[in-house]
Amino acid sequence: MPAARRRPKTTTRKTGSDTLRNSLPGIALVVASVLPSALSPSPASKPGKAPTPKEFSIPMANLQDWANSVVVTMEGVQIKGNSKVHALASDCELHFGAASDGFEGDPAGLVLEPMNVCIAPFPGKTEQSNADWLAFADSIKNTTVTIAGVPRIWPEHLSGGNETSNPNHAVEIHPLTQVVTTSEKLDFAPNVFAGEFTGGLGKPTAEKIVQNISVTVAKVDESAEISFRAGTIGNFTVLDLLIDKASIINDATGSFRMKGAVVLEDSTNLPVQIVTAVGSPINDEIAKIKKSKRKQVSIQGLVLFSLSPQALLEAANKSDGSPVDVRQPIQLILYGTPDSE
Repeated sequence: MPAARRRPKTTTRKTGSDTLRNSLPGIALVVASVLPSALSPSPASKPGKAPTPKEFSIPMANLQDWANSVVVTMEGVQIKGNSKVHALASDCELHFGAASDGFEGDPAGLVLEPMNVCIAPFPGKTEQSNADWLAFADSIKNTTVTIAGVPRIWPEHLSGGNETSNPNHAVEIHPLTQVVTTSEKLDFAPNVFAGEFTGGLGKPTAEKIVQNISVTVAKVDESAEISFRAGTIGNFTVLDLLIDKASIINDATGSFRMKGAVVLEDSTNLPVQIVTAVGSPINDEIAKIKKSKRKQVSIQGLVLFSLSPQALLEAANKSDGSPVDVRQPIQLILYGTPDSE
């Protein structure tokens, strides 16, 4: 990934919120000059040879919880280990390997990922220090904590996770927005921004994921058995998006869900679900957009690919044990607009 994020606000860095606020109603968020049909599905490219499916399962109870709220809280999360602070050339994150009796998927691992730790001060500090973040990581290792964040369902690491910071998993809490220990409550939501970071997934590859993804769900007992096909998959990328203002819904906990579309290079578009996390700068900007007079908004945003818990749950509830196609399976977790400088 390119080393593209600037320093935190203690120097000259702007957060994603500053960029959006200073640009409204300028380049970052503009009224979309499109027809009312712009958010309707466009014909997908004709698929080639189907990729080998990635298969995993998620308990129905978890899907139900995650479908109700963008940011979820999980108690009794056991911290198994952690990575180093990743450099800007990577993802600028710190990964925690974890497990919970409240999540018995297959695979059963969880990975917790706070954002921008390589440039943002640890909560309560004024300057960034890797040592502060690593001291915190060491303090919670082999303990049980309560966490909050966005459940990201994406089967990049179903196998081969031999490190304590990267167990086999299909679910991440990404971004991790809060950790509660026996002695303190730490808020990481303000660190969910894009800055100048543009991700490591090229736009052509990202567009192919949106065009070619195929997901089915079969409900077996109290488990959703998921089969995922998308060819090459990745995580962060910057995409041109349309947002239907009328579709923006507060999930009752302060986060937002909305209907949108990825605008392809040929100006066609493909529908997706988009979410923002409560406490993040971009979530505050979506709240302002919701109150505006715009009907459709165009934004170039840093996003993280995920499957939609709502779409998975809807398909699972239709299953009699046989696979059911998931309609519009992609959920984009919106982090913000990259800085222009």
